[in-house]
Amino acid sequence: MENKICEERHKRIDEKISVHERRINNHSERLDIIERVNSRLEERLDGLIKQLASLNSTMKWFMGLLLGGIVSFFFYAVQQGLFK
Repeated sequence: MENKICEERHKRIDEKISVHERRINNHSERLDIIERVNSRLEERLDGLIKQLASLNSTMKWFMGLLLGGIVSFFFYAVQQGLFK
C-alpha cells in the first residue's frame, strides 16, 4: 500500500516537473524573441538619433541664413529709404 502511495506521489511530482520544464522552455524562447526585437529596436533608435542630429544641424543653418536674410533686408531697406 505504501509503495502505491509513493508511486502516485512520484508520478504527480514528475508531472509537475514536466509542466515546469515546459514553462521554463517557453519563457526561454520568449526571452530570446524579446532580445532579438530589442536589438533591432536599438539599431533603429541609433539611426533615428543620427537623423535627428543631421536635422538639427540643417535647421541651425536654415535659421542662420534666415536671420542673415532679414538683417540684409533691413540694411537694404534703410539704404533705399524704405523706412522713414
